[in-house]
Amino acid sequence: MEIRLATLEDAERINALCHTLGYPSTLTQTEARIERVMTQPQDAILVAELCDLVVGFVVIHTVNVVHDDMPWGRISALVIDENFRDMQIGRQLLDEAERFLKQRGCLRIEVTSHITREEAHGFYLHLGYKITPLRFIKLLAQRVLVAAS
Repeated sequence: MEIRLATLEDAERINALCHTLGYPSTLTQTEARIERVMTQPQDAILVAELCDLVVGFVVIHTVNVVHDDMPWGRISALVIDENFRDMQIGRQLLDEAERFLKQRGCLRIEVTSHITREEAHGFYLHLGYKITPLRFIKLLAQRVLVAAS
């Protein structure tokens, strides 16, 4: 298995993996989002590739904050194809994400995970992450769902 930076050629598989989590998008939307992240030098998308198939990805962000000298890291998505979840791919992607954020001098890593994803929560707890229960979210825009094309 190879872990590498994502390219636009990975958009179709990344799009399909997002669909499995309930985030449907068109391929064009996914390509634009990948490009947006790729143009930020402090952020990255890493993919796990097995036999020329992208089987997972992680999206990493470096956030500069005013109240601390060191930036904070954030993982906004970690998705593994359900057919490959017992192969330590998630752990390997997370290890690479941690290395990426350490190289950028991050003090800590925050992972976002939907409240209903209990299997993912157990995964993060097993790897030393702690639950911080208060986080407030307010939507600033309405999401428009599009039919799959």
